[in-house]
Amino acid sequence: MTSLLRRVIDVVELLGIYLYELIVSSVAVAAAAFSPAPNMQSSIIAVPIELRTDLGVAVLASLVSLTPGNCALHVSEDRRLLYVHALDGRAPEQIIASIRQVFERRIARIERW
Repeated sequence: MTSLLRRVIDVVELLGIYLYELIVSSVAVAAAAFSPAPNMQSSIIAVPIELRTDLGVAVLASLVSLTPGNCALHVSEDRRLLYVHALDGRAPEQIIASIRQVFERRIARIERW
């Protein structure tokens, strides 16, 4: 498989995964918004990242911000941490793992090509 074709497939996969996350997150935020007693605890979480290119970090921050319930706030100067505001931050380890597995891993794979 050519590298261009592989990259296109990886980008399409990332977009598909993002759309899935968008739907799941939208439902969760809507449920919280309409709940008579929402059980949420917002927090700011430092997510360790391994992406090193400006484009990769910008894409990750954008995808996180475009996902309902999360907002990328800041990237550390050394690009090792992405600070994220999570609407429901009761399980920061799960949020970190999700961002890294769902988005960062796929972006890194696209960058390698």
